[in-house]
Amino acid sequence: MPYSPTANNLSDAIDASGLTQREIADRVGFNHPNVLSMMKQGVTRVPLQRIPALAQTLGMDPSQFLLVAIEEYHPGVYEVLCDVLGLPLTDAEMGVVLMFRMACMRGDIELEGPFKKALEGLMEMAEVASTSR
Repeated sequence: MPYSPTANNLSDAIDASGLTQREIADRVGFNHPNVLSMMKQGVTRVPLQRIPALAQTLGMDPSQFLLVAIEEYHPGVYEVLCDVLGLPLTDAEMGVVLMFRMACMRGDIELEGPFKKALEGLMEMAEVASTSR
Protein backbone atom coordinates (compact mmCIF):
# COMPACT_ATOMS: atom_id res chain seq x y z
CA MET A 1 0.00 0.00 0.00
CA PRO A 2 1.48 3.42 -0.90
CA TYR A 3 2.13 5.97 1.84
CA SER A 4 -0.83 8.33 2.29
CA PRO A 5 -0.61 11.18 4.81
CA THR A 6 -4.37 11.69 4.57
CA ALA A 7 -5.10 8.02 5.25
CA ASN A 8 -2.62 7.98 8.14
CA ASN A 9 -4.20 11.07 9.75
CA LEU A 10 -7.65 9.54 9.39
CA SER A 11 -6.52 6.17 10.72
CA ASP A 12 -4.85 7.73 13.77
CA ALA A 13 -7.92 9.85 14.51
CA ILE A 14 -10.30 6.90 14.18
CA ASP A 15 -8.11 4.76 16.46
CA ALA A 16 -7.94 7.53 19.07
CA SER A 17 -11.65 8.39 18.91
CA GLY A 18 -13.02 5.42 20.83
CA LEU A 19 -15.86 5.26 18.29
CA THR A 20 -16.75 2.30 16.14
CA GLN A 21 -16.59 2.68 12.39
CA ARG A 22 -20.39 2.23 12.33
CA GLU A 23 -20.81 5.19 14.73
CA ILE A 24 -18.46 7.34 12.67
CA ALA A 25 -20.16 6.37 9.40
CA ASP A 26 -23.58 7.22 10.85
CA ARG A 27 -22.41 10.62 12.13
CA VAL A 28 -20.62 11.53 8.91
CA GLY A 29 -23.28 10.20 6.56
CA PHE A 30 -21.60 7.18 4.98
CA ASN A 31 -23.99 4.33 4.16
CA HIS A 32 -21.40 1.63 4.80
CA PRO A 33 -18.73 1.69 7.53
CA ASN A 34 -16.34 -0.40 5.41
CA VAL A 35 -15.64 2.73 3.32
CA LEU A 36 -13.79 4.07 6.39
CA SER A 37 -11.52 1.00 6.35
CA MET A 38 -10.78 1.62 2.69
CA MET A 39 -9.95 5.28 3.40
CA LYS A 40 -7.77 4.35 6.40
CA GLN A 41 -5.74 2.03 4.16
CA GLY A 42 -5.44 4.59 1.38
CA VAL A 43 -7.39 2.39 -1.04
CA THR A 44 -10.06 5.08 -1.40
CA ARG A 45 -9.50 8.82 -1.15
CA VAL A 46 -11.16 10.74 1.65
CA PRO A 47 -13.85 12.86 -0.05
CA LEU A 48 -12.94 16.51 0.50
CA GLN A 49 -16.56 17.44 1.16
CA ARG A 50 -16.66 14.93 4.05
CA ILE A 51 -13.56 16.31 5.79
CA PRO A 52 -15.44 18.88 7.94
CA ALA A 53 -17.83 16.21 9.27
CA LEU A 54 -15.04 13.69 9.78
CA ALA A 55 -12.91 16.27 11.56
CA GLN A 56 -15.75 17.30 13.86
CA THR A 57 -16.68 13.70 14.65
CA LEU A 58 -13.07 12.68 15.29
CA GLY A 59 -11.88 15.83 17.07
CA MET A 60 -9.47 16.82 14.31
CA ASP A 61 -8.47 20.26 13.09
CA PRO A 62 -10.55 20.53 9.90
CA SER A 63 -8.27 23.10 8.23
CA GLN A 64 -5.15 21.04 8.80
CA PHE A 65 -6.82 17.80 7.68
CA LEU A 66 -8.17 19.49 4.55
CA LEU A 67 -4.76 20.93 3.66
CA VAL A 68 -3.11 17.52 4.05
CA ALA A 69 -5.71 16.00 1.71
CA ILE A 70 -5.44 18.80 -0.85
CA GLU A 71 -1.64 18.59 -0.82
CA GLU A 72 -1.79 14.84 -1.42
CA TYR A 73 -4.69 14.64 -3.88
CA HIS A 74 -4.28 17.96 -5.72
CA PRO A 75 -0.66 19.16 -5.39
CA GLY A 76 -1.09 21.87 -8.05
CA VAL A 77 -4.05 23.38 -6.20
CA TYR A 78 -2.09 23.18 -2.95
CA GLU A 79 0.83 25.10 -4.52
CA VAL A 80 -1.54 27.83 -5.72
CA LEU A 81 -3.16 28.09 -2.28
CA CYS A 82 0.26 28.39 -0.68
CA ASP A 83 1.38 31.04 -3.16
CA VAL A 84 -1.81 33.11 -3.16
CA LEU A 85 -2.96 32.73 0.45
CA GLY A 86 0.35 32.11 2.16
CA LEU A 87 -0.77 28.73 3.47
CA PRO A 88 -0.24 26.93 5.69
CA LEU A 89 -0.61 29.46 8.47
CA THR A 90 1.70 29.32 11.47
CA ASP A 91 0.18 28.66 14.89
CA ALA A 92 0.54 32.36 15.72
CA GLU A 93 -1.22 33.37 12.49
CA MET A 94 -4.02 30.89 13.16
CA GLY A 95 -4.38 32.33 16.67
CA VAL A 96 -4.82 35.81 15.27
CA VAL A 97 -7.37 34.60 12.71
CA LEU A 98 -9.34 32.77 15.42
CA MET A 99 -9.31 35.83 17.69
CA PHE A 100 -10.52 37.98 14.81
CA ARG A 101 -13.32 35.52 14.01
CA MET A 102 -14.40 35.40 17.66
CA ALA A 103 -14.48 39.19 17.77
CA CYS A 104 -16.53 39.24 14.55
CA MET A 105 -19.10 36.89 16.09
CA ARG A 106 -19.60 39.38 18.92
CA GLY A 107 -20.29 42.24 16.52
CA ASP A 108 -18.61 44.69 14.21
CA ILE A 109 -14.94 45.30 14.77
CA GLU A 110 -13.76 48.84 14.55
CA LEU A 111 -10.15 49.29 13.55
CA GLU A 112 -9.59 51.90 16.21
CA GLY A 113 -8.34 51.92 19.76
CA PRO A 114 -6.88 48.76 21.32
CA PHE A 115 -7.62 46.51 18.36
CA LYS A 116 -5.82 48.87 15.98
CA LYS A 117 -2.81 49.04 18.34
CA ALA A 118 -2.74 45.24 18.59
CA LEU A 119 -2.81 44.89 14.80
CA GLU A 120 -0.02 47.45 14.43
CA GLY A 121 2.04 45.52 16.99
CA LEU A 122 1.46 42.27 15.11
CA MET A 123 2.51 43.91 11.86
CA GLU A 124 5.73 45.15 13.48
CA MET A 125 6.42 41.66 14.83
CA ALA A 126 5.80 40.13 11.40
CA GLU A 127 8.15 42.63 9.79
CA VAL A 128 10.92 41.82 12.27
CA ALA A 129 10.34 38.07 11.86
CA SER A 130 10.46 38.24 8.06
CA THR A 131 13.70 40.26 8.02
CA SER A 132 15.40 37.89 10.47
CA ARG A 133 14.86 34.81 8.25
